[in-house]
Amino acid sequence: MKNYRLVIAFLAFLSFAAAVGGSVVQAETASSFIGTLLPGSDEFEEDQLAIRTNDGERYYFNVELAVTSAQQSHGMMERTRMDDDAGMLFIFHGEGMRAFWMKDTLIPLDMLFLSEDGTIHHIHHNAKPQDETTITSRFPSKAVLELKGGMTDKLGIKEGDVVEHDVFRNVGIAE
Repeated sequence: MKNYRLVIAFLAFLSFAAAVGGSVVQAETASSFIGTLLPGSDEFEEDQLAIRTNDGERYYFNVELAVTSAQQSHGMMERTRMDDDAGMLFIFHGEGMRAFWMKDTLIPLDMLFLSEDGTIHHIHHNAKPQDETTITSRFPSKAVLELKGGMTDKLGIKEGDVVEHDVFRNVGIAE
């Protein structure tokens, strides 16, 4: 009976650890993770996307795609600058609650949490560099777009605007 309870307790712990560990995607990797990256695994593919505002404006960005766990953990870590038209698009397998932090991030970022169709449903403005406070989505998100801090305010990008990219299957939709 003792072994049975021990097995149940161990399985409960593993379930909890998997749930907690899988629910937080770090905007930047913890220093303990840096040594575990495989060669080349943190290299990002580049692509373009557009943000279409409800006011009819369209803004174009050159983005790096973070699709693997290694890329998503590495994120924007240790970068000292970011162009106004640059960003990083974190793409996940389906919608889910997302959480990021700014540990080892040296520049402020705007984080745009995106639904499955590319609609911006939450913006966290000017995330503070090196802050370990968790930044979470308010709704399940398919992707998160990080832009230079302050760009959403500067361009008038708001919740309800749409990110156009192949991952959302909304490229080429008539205006």
